[in-house]
Amino acid sequence: MPHNVTAKPSAHASGWLSISVAKGQRWLQRSGIGGQLLSLIIVVGLLAIGTGGKYLSRANLQVILSLTAIPAIIAIGLHQVVVLGGIDLSIEGIVALCVVFVGFLARNKFNSNDAGLWIIPIIAGIGCLAGVMNGLLNTKLKIPSFISTLGMSWVLWGLAVFVSKGQTIPLLNNPLSGFVNGYVLGIPNLAVVAIVLLAAIQIIQDRTRFGRYLYAIGGDEVLAAQAGVKLHQIKIIVFGIAGLFYGLSALFLAVQLDSAQAITGNNLLFPAVTAVAVGGVALTGGIGGAKNAALGALIVTALNDGLILLNVNPYAQEAANGFVLVVAVALTIDRKKLGFIK
Repeated sequence: MPHNVTAKPSAHASGWLSISVAKGQRWLQRSGIGGQLLSLIIVVGLLAIGTGGKYLSRANLQVILSLTAIPAIIAIGLHQVVVLGGIDLSIEGIVALCVVFVGFLARNKFNSNDAGLWIIPIIAGIGCLAGVMNGLLNTKLKIPSFISTLGMSWVLWGLAVFVSKGQTIPLLNNPLSGFVNGYVLGIPNLAVVAIVLLAAIQIIQDRTRFGRYLYAIGGDEVLAAQAGVKLHQIKIIVFGIAGLFYGLSALFLAVQLDSAQAITGNNLLFPAVTAVAVGGVALTGGIGGAKNAALGALIVTALNDGLILLNVNPYAQEAANGFVLVVAVALTIDRKKLGFIK
């Protein structure tokens, strides 16, 4: 009799566990990030073993989160354009121009300007305006996003270098320095900012009409237009939001470096595209969300951090990133829509 009494709780616990596992599997299927989470676990596990546990130290985990924050913000901005079925190659140009404006507006030894905290909306607005220009070129002039944003990147980068004369402007006593380089409960403040932005965009995508229109255009632009979706308006807004995110990233980068120079925008495009693809956002549009882009940035950063700890040759690291990008695109791209990439 006592044997039966002890067996019942065991059976109950087993049933509860089975139900929990089934619910977890259904949630992963609905979330669209199951494969990415598994990839992250595998990467972390292998690198933890390879570094003898050093990879999982508190200090290194903080480094990973700190290094992930800005790429994640950029990727969250970029992925919205990709969900539309387009691409935004203007990241480096927008960041360069915004960083140069940070040098003009923040306190430094070359001028007496000091915008204080107003620099946040100003720089975000400059980035947003540049993004809107991308949207107008794409919608009003009918220039494919690949060409229009690539051209805008070179125009803005050249303008940034010309205006700043290629100078490096050291920032003095910046009021944002403490926040940008600070931590809350051991988590970098910028990582918290990235999470807040991720949550805001994800809610918009999941709960609003604008989000539904976004995926409708990415899924089939012709059908979306027939259903009454204002294609041009949505595209311009999306490009504008993306530019706003790039502007914020430029501000954070300048404050982190305590200096403003046009070359700050260099080498940001490839990691952003890689993060978006690795996160599971299909480059053909209509699939993926903010959580995918942010998780992709975390995977790429975690991988690169581990390779550095393993003293892997920098060129081999670049090769690894290229390989990861090709594999991610191969797994997520919709080959039926290859002729319709905008």
